[in-house]
Amino acid sequence: MFRTSTKTWLAVAAALVPFVASAEGSSVSIYGRADLGPLYQSNPKDGTNIKLNEVSANRIGFIGSEDLGDGNSAFFRLEHRLYLATGAERSGTRFWTDKAWVGIKSKTLGALSGGRVLTVGNTIVGGGDFEAMTDSIGSVNSRKGRIENNMDNGLFYESPWFDLADKTKLRGFAQYTIPLSELASPYSVGFQLRSGDLKWDAGYQHDVYKDALDPETEDRLSNSMFTGLAYDFGSFVLKGTFANSKGYQGDVVDHSPYRMRTAALSLNKSFGKWDLGLMGTRKTETSTSGAVQPTLDKFAVGYWYNFSKRTKFMPTIAYERLSGDGYKSGSNGYGENKDKKDNLYIQLGLRHEF
Repeated sequence: MFRTSTKTWLAVAAALVPFVASAEGSSVSIYGRADLGPLYQSNPKDGTNIKLNEVSANRIGFIGSEDLGDGNSAFFRLEHRLYLATGAERSGTRFWTDKAWVGIKSKTLGALSGGRVLTVGNTIVGGGDFEAMTDSIGSVNSRKGRIENNMDNGLFYESPWFDLADKTKLRGFAQYTIPLSELASPYSVGFQLRSGDLKWDAGYQHDVYKDALDPETEDRLSNSMFTGLAYDFGSFVLKGTFANSKGYQGDVVDHSPYRMRTAALSLNKSFGKWDLGLMGTRKTETSTSGAVQPTLDKFAVGYWYNFSKRTKFMPTIAYERLSGDGYKSGSNGYGENKDKKDNLYIQLGLRHEF
């Protein structure tokens, strides 16, 4: 019933867009992304070497705003995600999978939104197209660690930019999840500093997940520090990110500590219609059982061709290597690497955006 009524609403909303967009002082746009391509993996866990893989999540969404006068505005965003290879919904429990919020913005006070919001960590170290694509190839979370992407029942505040000096400005972020249920009650804070060609982002995220059957028991606690630094040299852009998460899983009396560190360095350069991306990541972890997990290193290179501003061909090669004490002791690896084998990935992706 939910799925049918939601799809009906989506069709009606799409039909109304031309009328809503023409209203004075308001605008509504439909946007989307469709991308897919064959992926070769040298040592897959399921034995299938070639499969269809999405370069980044396929989506369709609505974004709208209305001018309230005096530099103030109201805005909303709704985004649905799906698997293009099968047409299936990305989440069976929610239709607006990734983004669903409404908010108000003031030129002097900043913007406040509520709903299924992004976390500060994802906003700051989410990365560009190339960084996001390398996340989709091979093991997950090799770059962002335990930084959460979205939060339900969330409030998200974004301050206006403050001018500190010539070509130097600063803005801050804060996100809080209203504890309407016992499932989660996290918050995150951070800032972005821009000074000429230098970009510096940093933040902190705190998560407390609780057992739904026993709200007094903390099932997982996590504290994460993250930072990102980027510099535009003119001919190329160099980016680096680092995240450090630590906490425990289990109740407060009998719990298992863990620690996870991720670091990434990337270089992006354009050659006319071609974009070159180089990236290396390292992930180390002590698991909730106290065992040392193998060190995961990932190296990737992408050489993408832009047919237009909205369509691009995205061939990428990535290599994952497991090493360290955890690997020698027989501990499991990460994601698709649970068989403890190194992997070579070759991805041929085609993307169109609208």
